[in-house]
Amino acid sequence: MTTVLPPSASTSQAPGVNVAPGCKICDGRPSLRLYEISTGGPRSLQRADAVAAEAGDGAHVHQSLPDDLYVVVRPGDRDDSEAGQP
Repeated sequence: MTTVLPPSASTSQAPGVNVAPGCKICDGRPSLRLYEISTGGPRSLQRADAVAAEAGDGAHVHQSLPDDLYVVVRPGDRDDSEAGQP
């Protein structure tokens, strides 16, 4: 499963870019927002997780508490030694 629900919500720095300080996968790096879905929908977490798995390349799910969303993100600014790693 690629779901990560950090204790702090994702916060937007710029359109399409998030930072989740509590996410161990992103490790404080900005991440690219790929997809979002309301947390209130049936099986919305499973849908977000499926989108993350399909996107690959380290994509995973953040939970944005203020927005009531699951957000699929991919960590940004990784070097080539991290390619393909979660």
